[in-house]
Amino acid sequence: MSRAATPSFSRRQALELLLGASCIGVLGGCAPSAADDSRANPFGLPTQAPNGDVTASSRFADDVAALCDVLLPSENDANGKVLSPGAREVDVDGALRIEDFVAVASAQGLFPRLPDADVERLGTATDAFRAALNAELAVLAARERPLTAFRDLPRAAQEQIVADAFEDDARRPLVLVARAACYLAFLGAITNDVGLRYVGFPPFESLDDGLAVSGYPRTKSGRLVDATKEDLASLAAKGDLDDYTYNRAPAATAGDNLSLILDASGDLF
Repeated sequence: MSRAATPSFSRRQALELLLGASCIGVLGGCAPSAADDSRANPFGLPTQAPNGDVTASSRFADDVAALCDVLLPSENDANGKVLSPGAREVDVDGALRIEDFVAVASAQGLFPRLPDADVERLGTATDAFRAALNAELAVLAARERPLTAFRDLPRAAQEQIVADAFEDDARRPLVLVARAACYLAFLGAITNDVGLRYVGFPPFESLDDGLAVSGYPRTKSGRLVDATKEDLASLAAKGDLDDYTYNRAPAATAGDNLSLILDASGDLF
């Protein structure tokens, strides 16, 4: 014995039913009379996404996480393996959790100087700043595609929103702060040294203690070497010398012209 198929409702139909039920319960019926046909429906629904589908759960915790992924994306191979770390891998959340991050980042020159009013407005508790940025992104996403969160928009739409925000005086400070957090997390080893290791630095000896390295030269096992008593050339010949120094030239990436970003001393412009 077959059962009749249960009728399915679209999101719009469900909302119309809910609004209709509450309207009847509160007002005793709100269907307009023939004389009221010209009046606008006070319960008009927002325009829904073109396909009418509800977006599947996003891989991002919130819109701020998605924004940071746009600002500092990771690179993955066809199997999803991370080839170069992005905001997620370097834990940008750790940077955003720094107390008074906006004021500190501004003082350190991590972004162009902001008006004092913006520093005061954004320099609130970390949760408040994140909530403010999420709210801004929700507004921008709604303009692009109603009923869709920023984290669920197509990548091209996200990138365009971010580009437009950088050109908007009112919203530029928010994205500048988020961008600064991304790069501080990448190069500052706030909670991990993934970014530093990617650009060629050795792993921290103890990240928990904030100890990057106890000194050079040393053996590959980490034993410090007294250059006045030991033969460094012999250790090097055995492949057991770790002599990372300030003067070591960074490895060039195919297609990159290091002269455009490094001066004669090897410092960043």
